[in-house]
Formats: sequence, structure tokens, C-alpha cells
Amino acid sequence: MKLSRIATALLLGSVSSAALAGGPLYIHEPTMQPYKWDTSKGAIPVYTDGGPVIKNKDGVDVQTFTILEKGQVFNLDITLPDGTVIPAGTVLDRDYTFLSIAQANAITAKAVGEWSAVETSTFEMSVQGTIEQQIGIKDVNQTNVDQIYSAVNGYGFWVNYDTDGQILEQYFGVPRSQVLGIAFPEWADEETGEILEATALMNGWYVGIDDTEGEMIAGVFTHEFGHALNMSHSQANGHLSYMSASYSPQYDGVPGCAITNQYTSASQIAPDTIETMFPFINVLGVQGAEQSTVNVRDDIVNLSDLYPTAEYRSGYGSISGTLYTKEGVDYSGMNMVARNLDNPLYDVVTQQSGNLTQGLVGPDGKFTINGLTPGGRYVLYMETIKAGGYPTRQTALLSEAEYWNSNESSNPASDRACDFTPIIAEAGVTKQADIYFNGYSDGIQYTPLVSAFVLDHAKNGKRAMGIAGTTPFLYDSTKKALFELHPAGNAVVAGHATMNKNATKAGVMADFSGNGISNAAIWDLRSDKLTSLGDLNGNSCGGSGQSGTNSSYVWDMDDNGDTVVGTAYLDTDGNGACQSAFKDEIVPFIWTKKAGMQQLPYQFAEKVQWLRADRIAGNGSTITGTYDGTSQVAWVDGRFHDTSAEFGAQDSSVISNDGSTVGFGTRTGVTLWHTDSGQQEHIGSLRWCEQVPFNHFFLGNLCAEGWDHDSISAEFGVPRMLLLDASDDLSMITARSGSLFTGFSGGIYLEGLGWMSTKEFFAKQGVTEAKALTIDNPFAISANGSEMMGGIAGAVLSIDVDLNKAFVCREGQDVQLSFPKQVVAAVKGGAEFGRCAHLND
Repeated sequence: MKLSRIATALLLGSVSSAALAGGPLYIHEPTMQPYKWDTSKGAIPVYTDGGPVIKNKDGVDVQTFTILEKGQVFNLDITLPDGTVIPAGTVLDRDYTFLSIAQANAITAKAVGEWSAVETSTFEMSVQGTIEQQIGIKDVNQTNVDQIYSAVNGYGFWVNYDTDGQILEQYFGVPRSQVLGIAFPEWADEETGEILEATALMNGWYVGIDDTEGEMIAGVFTHEFGHALNMSHSQANGHLSYMSASYSPQYDGVPGCAITNQYTSASQIAPDTIETMFPFINVLGVQGAEQSTVNVRDDIVNLSDLYPTAEYRSGYGSISGTLYTKEGVDYSGMNMVARNLDNPLYDVVTQQSGNLTQGLVGPDGKFTINGLTPGGRYVLYMETIKAGGYPTRQTALLSEAEYWNSNESSNPASDRACDFTPIIAEAGVTKQADIYFNGYSDGIQYTPLVSAFVLDHAKNGKRAMGIAGTTPFLYDSTKKALFELHPAGNAVVAGHATMNKNATKAGVMADFSGNGISNAAIWDLRSDKLTSLGDLNGNSCGGSGQSGTNSSYVWDMDDNGDTVVGTAYLDTDGNGACQSAFKDEIVPFIWTKKAGMQQLPYQFAEKVQWLRADRIAGNGSTITGTYDGTSQVAWVDGRFHDTSAEFGAQDSSVISNDGSTVGFGTRTGVTLWHTDSGQQEHIGSLRWCEQVPFNHFFLGNLCAEGWDHDSISAEFGVPRMLLLDASDDLSMITARSGSLFTGFSGGIYLEGLGWMSTKEFFAKQGVTEAKALTIDNPFAISANGSEMMGGIAGAVLSIDVDLNKAFVCREGQDVQLSFPKQVVAAVKGGAEFGRCAHLND
């Protein structure tokens, strides 16, 4: 027999933990079947731990699971198991037993009984002795726990009681205040995949002071023991209780559909509907007690799938299918839910797509949901896992969530998200139900780059540069592929980066001297060589941030990559810090091949805290910058302008390729400044309520109270517009509006059509992929506006948008045209922007 150690610790947290969605926890790779106990051998023996001995009021020694420690003070009266009452405010004069080992053993026996009583499962275990009787350890603690976890102790399930949480802290290295328990199948016969030994560690320190009988901590026992059987976490109803809030509504189906309920409070759902294997638990409330029972179908089915009786498969129905992308490629990692319309909270079963291969054999969207009640009317839909990591990596929702229906397809016009066909379960029959993400194969294409943070998008629209973790990458939008970059010589530090128009050069920072202070550099992406641009202080000091310390910092470069602008640091006061405000230590620079790095000239009526140069026209003639947070400046053919003082410019600026026009936000909307004539053109902003919500910190949602754009603007001003990027001629501009308090909205300006929110823009074009992942930060567009790169505030995610083709609706017919020029011209000529079927989306 070849033994293998199959698991590392799984931690159940009091607030959150690793979530492992419906199905097996570990797969035996030689057979691609789950590791399992051999139930033909009879009940699996359970061996329990002892605990430290504390005398009760009568002087009798009591082995203890939870201790009230000497010196503690509680603000309520406490009744101990021996009847002792400790008044509120009493300073404990010694250690007291709060829960005894006898009580812990009773909770263990109850949890063992819950899993053993599932009628459709052959699994059974029973308490058959103590750890002391088996290997001679009377009390497993931090001094001897390595004899449990580093050794093969024998067949069975070993339950360890960590009375004071010191095993967690000193052996596992996790805070006792954050982890409730640990359990896993530890040893197996690698030839057969049979589990031979499992362990659990229960945190006695974390028992609530109101839990005098251990009823609330009992849910942790039942949950952890499920892991020892090789059950993973699942998500059926738990998120409706633990994660629902007014600012984070949860749904028992596809959001927005008539048959779906919205949950904004835990009080809306009965605690006994929470599945035992949900990865959250409240041990200070009734939820912990309810999760100690195995009563929700999701738990019952997941156990029965691992250890089925002969009658299980023949007595219940099943749904089997594959989740596909709109292109027909298998897609794993989504939570697939079958919910009984007539008993939706108790009769619900989930499985993760691809959970039986866990990414070991490539893309796999297959799922099988068993244990369905004969005659039950089930709806099938997909949703994201709400928290944690899994055996099969969780994935993002590629498009809108949707119900399965008999006309299932990827066409959003004919396969609406809320259309559903009930699947009637039949005993012993498996119903086939493949499901496709919705999305059009023509028109605008929307491609998320998960866990990739793009820093810049070249103006040719073909390449982007960014950081995945700490590794620089280039993204080729024509091949939809990421390429890691490893420059020769000095390491490039994470931070801001910019590229020239054809993506052959990148402006970055690198440490050339090896003293820990980086400076601006040009990275030739063809030859993979770095060229230092130097600094203005001899590399002696710099500004500090996420990218380390930099004596000069790149912000932008011209089309050819021959002129670079950014921030440089000086030590004007001689203190060696180079970061003093109001002392001209943080200054704008320009670098050219001929002249090297020079400080850009500026003049203010009063000292400013800092000033940088952050944009340059494609031809290098005009530069814009920022000072003191949001104020704007410009250099036109070398001449300095304080555009904040002159025009009220704020937040950021965009520049036409020829430098003749500068756009910026003001308190009254977006303004275009024509630098040759000095004329200003006002092009408006997004509109409150129609395109941007208005949530006031004290007054609440004014849009819901009858206010409109005009009335809000009169009182508070128009939505503040942070300009992000523009086409070469500024006929297309992207922006972001909003704040952390109100939420963010992306904006797109098209000359002749005005402003649209990104939500409105993509909805009218039928881009269903944008419903779940709507860009609110459209930070880059190509020179002609046909390519976009965007993100979502707060998410490490970038989205590549191919805008080359878009639709108008002309006389009731969809017409696909080149974007933006042909589309704008058609709308000016009387067509409507968007696909006919989505004009009102």
C-alpha cells in the first residue's frame, strides 16, 4: 500500500474563509475520481481529544474545552456547567470551565450523527474511543500536536480540541480570533484513492459567552466534519443571509427577473435554510446552531454523491449539462444552481461547473446535479461564487446571468436572461440542459483580462502594457494574448507606464545604480533594452510610493517615443528627502534625445505643493500637467498656462494629437480650449439621474425623491467629469464621473451625439457581457476611437473592447457600420444608436 498525504489545512473563519463550491474537495488524479472512505468496512471510527483539567466548585477535576481565563471580566452574568453563577463585572480569580470536554464530545457525537443519518448515503461514522486510548496523548496541545499532524496514527477520524487556540497560533500560525476550525482528509491509499485518516481541530477559545450549551459552536463541528468526508464548501442559500445588505443585494435566481427574490437583510431568510457547508458561519447567533443540522438538500445531495446508496440514483432525478462561452468553449468555475420553484430554499442543489476535473484536464464546463425530487419543477441558472478559493478556480461572470430555457442559445435577442423553462425531475432520469453565455459574435466585442491590470494602451489600438501580480506584460489585442516581459539588465519596477503610438517603446522606471532609487527610463520593446533618462538630483533621493523610491517618474511620451514628460525630485532645502511641499522639490520634467532631462518652466502667484507633467500631444507641441491634487496646467510650444486659474480646469486634461486643442473638466462641464485662437467650446457632461446617480451623504438618493438633473445641478453643480483619454481629433472622449460614496459611472462623448454613460452605450449595442462587468473607468482609446481599454473601480481587471464595428437601427433594421465615424454620421442622418432589439435596454 502506498500512502500519500492528500491535504493541507482548510480553515473555517468566523467572517470568511476559503470557499470550495459544491462537490468533492480532492480528486484522486490517477482515476479522476474523488478520494473517499470505504463505507463497506462499516462505521468509520472517531477518536476524541481530552483537555486541560480545571477543578469545579466542588473540587472535582473537569476536563475542559473552553476556559474562562483568570483576570477576564464580562459584562453579563454567566452560569457555568456546575451551576456556579459569576456576576457581571467580576474579575475572575482563577481559570473556570465554561464548556467541558464532555460537552464537546456531545457536540461531536451530534455532528457525527447528522452526517450518518442521511438516508440516501452509505456513509456512517461513530465515536469509538479517545485519542489517549489509541496513542497515549491525554490532551493534544501546542507542545505535542506534531505527533498528530506529522505522523500516521491509524485508520479513523481524529478530533482535536484546541482549548486555548494555541495550536492554531503556534503550530498553524493563524490567529485564534480568526479561525474557528480546521479539518481535512489527511492520509489515503494512493493506489485506490481510499481515505484512511482524517483530522479536525476545533477552536475552544472562540466559543461565545452566551453559548452555554455549545449549541451555536455546534455548526462549526458539523461543517468541519463534512470536510473530513471530502466534501467541499457550497453556495445555495448562505449568501442570502450572510452577504445581503442594502448596499449589496443578493438574489435567489437571476437578478431582475419576476421569479427572483431580492435579499437586503439576513432577517428576510430563515436561518434553517442555510446549508451546513457554506463557508461562513455566525457562532454568536442562531445561524451557528441551524448550520449544525444537515437539512438542506444541497448538503444531503453532496454527501450522497460521494457515498450513494443503491436507491439514491434510481429514486431521484438529475440534470446534466455543460456551460459554454458564446463561442462554444467549455467554461468552468461557475456555481450552477437547480432550485425547486415550489420549495426554493430547502430544495436547492448546486454544483460548480468543471468540479469533477478541477482544472486538471483543461477547460471543462460540465456539471451534474443529482438528488432532485421526482415531480419537482426546477429552474437552472448560473451565478458567481461570492467568496473564497476552490479546488476548481472560481471565475467571473462572462455575460449576464440567465436561466436555462428550451430555446437556449447565445443570442441575447432571442434568449432573454429571464426566460426559463422548468425542468421536471424524474426518478432515475437525467435531463440534459446545456447553457450558453449570451453574447453577439458581431458588433462590439468585450474581452475581460482577469487579474491583469493594464497601465497604458498604445494609440495604434493593438497593444497594451500592464502588470499581472508583479510581472510586466504586453497584451496583443489582435491575438487576445498576454506576453510576460523580462527586460535585459535592470529590473523594471511596478508603477505607472506609458507607450508610444506603435507600442515599440515604453516609459518605465528602473534602478540603474543599485542603490534602491529608480529613475525614468525608456524600454525598447523590440530589442528589450532599457535606456536611462536620468533625473535632476544625481540619483540621491526621490519620491516614495507603491513602486518604491524614484528620483524621476515617467507619465507620458509622444508618438515616436522621442520626448518624455513626468515628475522629477529636487533637494532644495538640503534635508536629503526631496519630498518637501511648497519648496519646488516636486517638479515637472521634459526629456528629449538632444537635450536630455530638463525642468519645465512655471510661475504661480504663490508656491504650490507639487507639480507634474502628465500628458503630451502626439507631435510633442503641447503638454499638460497637474498640481496640488486636481488643478491643471499646460505648456503650449513651451509657454506655461495655469489652466485652472484661466479656465477653471480641474482633475485631468486630454490633448489632440496636433496639440491644437486641450480638453478638461470644469465646474460647469467639459470644456475644449483651442490653443491657437484661445476660444473655448463647452460640450456638457453626463446628466444626474438619467446617467449618473446622486447619493447624498445626508440626504440620500435625491433622484428617488423627485429631483432631476436640472434641480440637482442648480443646487450642487453638474456631475464632475474626470477626462481619461481621447481620439486624436478629440471627436471621441472618455471620462469617469462619481465618487466612492456615490459609485462611479463611465462616460463616452461623441462629437455630434453628446455624452452617454458606458452603461447606456454598451446596453444599446446589446453587449450583454457588459451587464455584469460594466466599464466605469474607460481609461484608454485608440487614435481613431475604434479600440478601448477600460476597467472597473476597485477591481484588478482590465477589459479589451473592440469598437471597430457597431450598430444603428434604421427603419427597424439592424445595420452594422464602422465606428465611430460611420455610426455617428448615420445617427445624424436619422438612424437610432444601437441594435433595434436593445434600444430601450
